[in-house]
Parts: sequence; C-alpha cells; structure tokens
Amino acid sequence: MLLCVSGWLWLISGIRRSSDPLAFTLGITLTLMYQPPLLQLALSFPSGVLRGRADRAAVKFFYASWFFAPIAGWAFFDPRLHVLVGESTSRNLLLLWDSPTIMTAVGNTVRIFQVSVGVAIVGVLVARLRAGTKAYRSAFLPLWLAVIVKTAATVWVSLAVIQLSGSLSWEALLWQYPATAIVPLAVLFGLWRYRFARGALGDLMVEVGSAPVSDRLIGALRRAVHDPTLTLLRWLPDQATFIDDRGQPQTLPDRSTGRASMVLERHGTPIGALVFDDALQDQPQLLAAVRSATSLALENQQMEQQLRDQLIEVRRSRERIVTAGDSRRRQLERDLHDGAQQRLVAVSMELARAQRTTDSQEIRCLVKQAQAELTDALDELRELARGVYPPSLRERGLAGSITALAERSTLPIKLDIRGCTGLPAPVELAAYFICAEATTNAAKYAKAASVAICIDGNETAIRVEIVDNGIGGAQPGPDGGLLGIADRAAALGGTLSIDSPVGKGTTIRAVLPFSTDPEGDQL
Repeated sequence: MLLCVSGWLWLISGIRRSSDPLAFTLGITLTLMYQPPLLQLALSFPSGVLRGRADRAAVKFFYASWFFAPIAGWAFFDPRLHVLVGESTSRNLLLLWDSPTIMTAVGNTVRIFQVSVGVAIVGVLVARLRAGTKAYRSAFLPLWLAVIVKTAATVWVSLAVIQLSGSLSWEALLWQYPATAIVPLAVLFGLWRYRFARGALGDLMVEVGSAPVSDRLIGALRRAVHDPTLTLLRWLPDQATFIDDRGQPQTLPDRSTGRASMVLERHGTPIGALVFDDALQDQPQLLAAVRSATSLALENQQMEQQLRDQLIEVRRSRERIVTAGDSRRRQLERDLHDGAQQRLVAVSMELARAQRTTDSQEIRCLVKQAQAELTDALDELRELARGVYPPSLRERGLAGSITALAERSTLPIKLDIRGCTGLPAPVELAAYFICAEATTNAAKYAKAASVAICIDGNETAIRVEIVDNGIGGAQPGPDGGLLGIADRAAALGGTLSIDSPVGKGTTIRAVLPFSTDPEGDQL
C-alpha cells in the first residue's frame, strides 16, 4: 500500500510540466511527497504498523515537512522570469513575489533539513539492525539497505544543489532515480524470498521420507526461515506438557522475551510446538507453511511409532495366544487324564469284574457303580466341552448362554442384557468368555459376594460391563485370564479396561465392534 502511494505521488508530481496553473502548482507541491511513504515503510516494515508513539510522531512530521517545504521555496520563485530548458513557464499560484535570493536561502535550508533527517533515518536503521536478532536482520536487511541507499542519494542531491559537491550536481540528480527504484525491488525480493522458502518446505517434505524429524526437518526449517534458534517441542499427552529433545518439560514463551511460539495441532489435538524468533510473526504466510509442513512430519512420525508399537503388541499377543493355547491343551489333557479317563477306566474294570462274577447281586451292584461313573464322566466331558465352546451359544445365543452361566455360578449374578440378537459368532464367543473369566475371578480370587453383568448392543458394537464387590486389586498377569480376554477383545478390534482399586471391587468394561476395521467400512 505504501509503495503504491509513493509511486502514484511520484507520477502525479510530473504534472508540474503542465501549462495549466493549477496542475503546475499541484505538481510542484507534490514534488517531494513520494518520500514520506518510503520513510514510513522503512519504520513499519513488514507489518505496516508503526512501533510506538515516537514513530507515529516522526511519520506525521515527515508528511508535514515534505508538504510545506516546496511551498516555502516556490513562494519566492516566478518560473516565467527564469525560463529553463524543458521546464514549464506556467503561472505559479503559490507566488508571493519573485526573489531568487530568498528562494535559494529557503531551498538550502530545506536541503540541510533533509540531510539531517536522512542522517537520522540512517542512524535509526543501523541501530535497529544491530539490536535485532539474526532472524530479524535477515528478514529486513534488503529493505533497510535500499532505504539507506535512497537516503544517501537524497543527501548527495541536497549537498550537490547547495554546491557543496561542486560539479557532481547533475550526476547526483541522475543517481536519485535508480536509488528510489531500489526500494520497491527490495520489497519484491523479500516477498519472493519467503515464497521461495515456502516452496522449499514443500520440496523438503518429499525428501524427509522416513528420516528422523530431529535430523533433517529442524535444520531445513531453520534455513528456510533464517532463524538458527528455532526449536521443536513435542507434546506428551500423558503429562499434558511440551518437552525438548532432551526430554525436559518446557513452557511456551511469551512475546515479552523476544521469542514466539506456535502450537501444532492435528484434528484439534496438540502434537508439538515451534519456538522461534518473534520477528517471524510478521511473516504469517511463511509461518503457515512451516506449521503445515511440521505438523505433517510430526503426525507421520507418530503414526510410524504407533504402527511399530502395534506390531510389537501384535507379536506379543500372538505369543500369548500360542502360550495360552498350549497351556489350555495341557490343562485339557490333565483334566481328561485325572477325570473322565480315570472314571472310564474304573467303568471298564467294574464291567470286567461283573463279566467274571456269577453272583447276580454283585453284578447289579457293579453295573450300578459303572453307571454312576459313566454319568460323572459325561458330566465332566460336558463341562470340558463347555469350556472349549459353550453349546448354549449355538442353541440359545449370547443372552441364553450368559443366563445359563449365571445359573451355574456359585455367586448371585444380576443380569441386564439388551440388544444381543443376531450378533456375529466371534463377538458372541468373546463376550461370553469375558463374562465367564470375570465371574470365575470374582468367585475364586476377589472374594466377592455378588456380581452384576450388563450387556448393551447396537448396530455396530456391544458393550460389556462386569462389576463385583470383592477385594479389588486385580491386575493382568503374564499368564492370567485377564490378559487372555484382553487379547480376545483386541483381536476383534475392541478395547478392554480394568478398574480395580484395592478394597473397592473390580469393574471390567469391554467394547466389541462387529467389524475389525470400522474406519475402513466407512470409506
């Protein structure tokens, strides 16, 4: 905006060559008015906002001085009496009386004033450049150098016209125009540089690939924004804090320290933060590109870490499933050997004795004993079969099998079962074994007096909750049933949580979806 205003004022001042008195007078009045917007640009770049009251007062002083300076000089100059080649001889509406001596004195005074202002501007720019951070100097150096060159050319012209520089007067006047043109070029260079930096960030994201964020991305970000102090903090959800590369907790700085911060989020959740020089706040487009690139890199890194963790957990789960299967088979072998097998052997021996004896009373007694042994063996086999796969699931569904489980339990069980019809077989089986393991633990280890089971199903999943009033303190062990049912839930893409404070009972909650990839089904 300031560049446009300065350019238009420079062009409009060309009407001083008009033969129309009003246009001529307006042109000579605006001859120097293109300079104050450039001075304002130097003091307010890049945000366009002046820093304080001193800067605002200085800018107002610039506009007023550069407006009245030509008026004071031309009030004592009649161009019709002093014809110069190529200059207009129109009537000067500002003329009081023609006095070249007064005009020269006023003009020299104005030029000495301009020299003083130019030196002061250069001093202010140099002081700010030296006091600024490296990022600040890198961001504003091109424009500052252009303004310094422009100011130096103005001082040279003023000295030449006052004839303190002798024959260099016309040469100095010729340098005035390219020195002025440098200013918009410097602004364009600054804009191009930050656009190029944003493009470099896009190329960087292609190159980063699987490289660690700390190894390549941070260095590239520092080069792109020209801030070697830029740091990347990571967010720890468990501790709700940011940490640095050493794992130390860090707080985000406020702008009073000369440092600024930017929280990186994905889907509304913090994943990290960038801390950088406060001067970069004046480059919102560059910061937006940095935010996007860094957030994407962090999210990719987190996803890779989650995949690695999930792979490790899958391997551990498979090992536990294999171990649990082997253990279950050994237990079945022991149960068959010590239970049903022994009873069948006893039946075989009793029948053999009955076959050898001739006493009808003894035969009836042996047959009766064999029948009792067979009945007990059948009961044990049914119990073993129920532990492998409860037949009530096929016959009566989940609600019926849980009801049967409650009827066989030694503890009173309160049931609340809703929406459990038409469930997938793996979900029914997992829900049944979760309830069976929880009630068994409540009776054997928790010393509970009662258990409550609540199962609630909908179109996509069922939720299972088992609550007992036992001693609490339940923890999944490496060989325990709780870890086994957690694996069952995970195998279906579900979750299982255990809340068991000491002395306050145990609550087991499980969510079992009907699809192991609910997100994929929605695509």
